[in-house]
Amino acid sequence: MSAVVARFARILPRTLGTRTFAVKTTVREDGIDDTIIEELEALYQSRSEPLLGPYESIQANRSVIELWKQQKLAEMNEQPVDMKAFEKEVIKKYSVTPKPNDVDRKDSSDDIRITGTPEMLWSLDLNVPYEEFRRLAKKTLVVKRTVQMTRLGKLPSMYALVVVGNGNGSAGYGEGKANDAAKAVMFATRNAIKAMNHIPRYDDRTIFHDIEHKFKATKLVLWARRPGFGCRVAPIIHEICECIGIQDLAGKIHGSRNPMNVIKTVFEALKTQRVPSDLAKARGLRLIDVNHTYYQGITPTRSGRPKF
Repeated sequence: MSAVVARFARILPRTLGTRTFAVKTTVREDGIDDTIIEELEALYQSRSEPLLGPYESIQANRSVIELWKQQKLAEMNEQPVDMKAFEKEVIKKYSVTPKPNDVDRKDSSDDIRITGTPEMLWSLDLNVPYEEFRRLAKKTLVVKRTVQMTRLGKLPSMYALVVVGNGNGSAGYGEGKANDAAKAVMFATRNAIKAMNHIPRYDDRTIFHDIEHKFKATKLVLWARRPGFGCRVAPIIHEICECIGIQDLAGKIHGSRNPMNVIKTVFEALKTQRVPSDLAKARGLRLIDVNHTYYQGITPTRSGRPKF
C-alpha cells in the first residue's frame, strides 16, 4: 500500500469504504493534490458533530418556522390569531378571570371561570350557550358524607345534589361524588347543567293544573294558585321553584321527606303536566284561554268579582 493510500485509510472511517474506493481510483501515478487531503480531513471532523438540516432544530430555527407559518396563512387569506390578545378581549367583554391551574377539567382550553367559583366552568360539552350560562342560578341542596363498606375497610366519600336553572322555565338536577365536598359539588353542578329540561308553566308563574305524584316512598301534591299567592311549599321545593321561575304554588309532602327523593319527585311531577295546547292538537280542537280573553289575566272569584 502506498503512502497516499495509507493516509486515506487513516483519515476515513470504515463506514466510508465506498468513498475511499472512489478516492483511490482518482489517484494518479505521478501524485495527488494536497487540497483533496485537506477536504477529506475536514469532512471527517464534521462527521463527529450531528448533521442538522435547516429545519431539524426547532429552537435554533424558530424565527424561520414562524415566518413560514405567516407566509402560509397569507397564502390561505387567513389572518394569524394572537391568543394573548384574544384572551384579553374575552376577559374584558365578559368580565371573567382565567381558569385556575388547580382545577383539572376536560377541554380546559374552552373553559372560562366565573366569579371565583370553580364548579361554574363553561365548556362546549355543556351544550349551553355562554350568554345563557352566565344567567344560571345554582342551589346546592344536599351535601353529605357517605361510606362504602368493603373487605378492606370503610371507603369514605362525599355526595352532593345540585339544582340549576335559568329562572325562565328551564331547570335540572345533578348528582356528584368525590373524595372532598368541593369536587362533588363541581361534578353535580356540571351534571345538572347537562340535564336541564324545559318545564311548562302557565302564564310564566304557576303550573297548569293540580298534580299528585309518587316516587318511591314520597308522595307529592301540588296545587296551582292565583297571581300573588306565592310559593307556600316546603323550603327545598321553594328553592327549586326559584330556579325554575314558578312564583305561585302550593304543595304538601306525604310519606318520606328524604331530600333526595323529594327533589326527584318534584321534577318528575312537573314533567307529567298535560299542556292544554297539546291536548287541543291531539283532539283537533281550537283552544282559547278564557282567563286572558275575557278577564284580562285576572282570576275571577265565585262572587263574580275579580281577585288580584
